[in-house]
This record gives sequence, structure tokens and C-alpha cells, in this order.
Amino acid sequence: MAVDATASQFDLAVLGADDPLGESFLAALEESDLPVGRIYPLVLDEPESVVAFRGEEWPCLAAQGFDFGHAQALVVTSPHAAARHMLSQVRDARPAMPVLSPDDVTPAPALAVTRVLKVLDALGSLRQAEAFVSLPVALAGKLGVDELANQSRRLFNMESPDPEVFPLHIAFNIIPQLDDASQRYGPAVLAAAVRKGLPLQDLGFTVAWASLFFGATTALHVRLERPAALDELRLALDRHDGICLMESELPAGNPTPATDSAGSVDIFLGQIRTEGVNVRLWLVYDPLRLESEQMISAVENWIDKPLNSVLT
Repeated sequence: MAVDATASQFDLAVLGADDPLGESFLAALEESDLPVGRIYPLVLDEPESVVAFRGEEWPCLAAQGFDFGHAQALVVTSPHAAARHMLSQVRDARPAMPVLSPDDVTPAPALAVTRVLKVLDALGSLRQAEAFVSLPVALAGKLGVDELANQSRRLFNMESPDPEVFPLHIAFNIIPQLDDASQRYGPAVLAAAVRKGLPLQDLGFTVAWASLFFGATTALHVRLERPAALDELRLALDRHDGICLMESELPAGNPTPATDSAGSVDIFLGQIRTEGVNVRLWLVYDPLRLESEQMISAVENWIDKPLNSVLT
């Protein structure tokens, strides 16, 4: 969405700027036309790093003790409880300030599945869908990335992996995500998010944290009301904005999170198989970029609705 270039600049605080989602958000923000003046990159721990934004390096600042009166808006990109607590405090202290958090956007796995299911529904009407999602540790924040890296080194050195962020060691492992409504990527939460865009009751998710740093994968199995021809299915998916079809008889020609999705807003789709009314698909995507792009759209809405915003 294009933003009016004459709009007044506003200063933006980003809480969790050193988290993977924060880095992805700043990259998307840099590519946008949003009239951001100064940014305040805030971190929950000791500020020992800098972030790059529009050709400059911005030193990170400690979130604790920061005067939010310096900023006109706040975007939270940290998944940690301390960030949610601070967000609540800011909302109480500054009720007129526009604020945004990961809870205000659709979880990336639900967004990816919805995008594909809408195409299938238009072809054959959906009856049932089952999705198995592998989550990367980046969705647990910087601490999740550090834990996988540190545990991998420790296991190679025949040392104990010592889990802290995850309930078990994540290095060279897969950990099921329990169906807890308080968990952003819990199966029931993802199913509810999909149902906001599709009236599909027979829908299930199985979710696991995988030994992946960034990209996510989803194995999606769908049952339609009537059979859809494979060629018709491929053509419809290939024509849909936001879906990149990748199919090959060679393993290297199929999408993987380490080789294809990083930094992209597209869903990379491969391994499409049909058998009567049953369809099986393989999805690969960058969950950080899918969520950060939604955040950019939300900030654009702040600009587009000046009567409800203090930004213009």
C-alpha cells in the first residue's frame, strides 16, 4: 500500500529490535514508504548491539526505564512475557499511543495454510484439512536461536544441552507444541485463526518445534467435495499472488526452508499430489517475514486513519 509522502514523520519505538521478528520488521520497514523519522530500538537485556536502518546504525537502548514519551508509536516484536508486561504498562500510561504486538497479527502458519486453502476451496469446496507444522526456533525469539546454537555445540562436545527456552533440548530434536490456548502457535489457536477466513469446521493442526533456525514447513492434507484435476490445481495455485509453485523430479528442485523462503513474503509450494478428492501439499515459508509484513500493513493503517491516530 502506498503511503502519502506528505504525511508527517513520526518516531517509532521497537521493543525487541534484536529479536528475529524485530530484525525482519525493520527490514520490511526499510523497504516501505512509511514516514518514520527516528527509531528507538529497545531490548529487554543489556543493550550491547546496534541495528541497521536506512543507511544508519542505531544503538539499541534498554527498554527498562525508557521514556516512551520520546516516541509517537510502539511496535512490540519480542515474544517474551516481559515484553507483554511492558506493553500493558505503556497502554495504561499512554492510552492514545498507537501500539502493535505479535498478538495483533495472524500467526504465520495459519496465514500460509489459509492462503492455500482458499485456492483449493474455489476449485472443489473444502471438506477437511489436516496440517503438520514445523516451527523454527526464531519464533521463540533471540533466546530460542541462541539456545539451538549453544545446544548444538554442547552436544558435539559431548556435553549436556541444558534446555531453558524449550522444555527439552531442541538441538537435533523435534518437540510437540501442546494444545494450549495461551500459546500463540498452539494447534487450537492456529485452527481458530484459519476459521476467521474460511468456514471450515473439520480442520486440525499438529505443531512441533523443530531443529530449524528460521524457515517453517507445513505438510497439508486436504479433502475436497469433488475431485480436482492435478493440472487444474497447479494452474490455479501458480496464478495466485503470494504462492510460488516449485515442483521437480529432483530433490534439489523442491522448496526447503534453508534454501528458498528466507526474506520472502511468498508461500513456496511443492510435492502436490492428488488421489480422487484427496490433495497433499508441501509448504515452505518465512514466518518472520509473513508476520512483519502484516505489522507494516497495520502501521500503514495508522497513517490512513488520521482521526484515530496521533501520527498525523
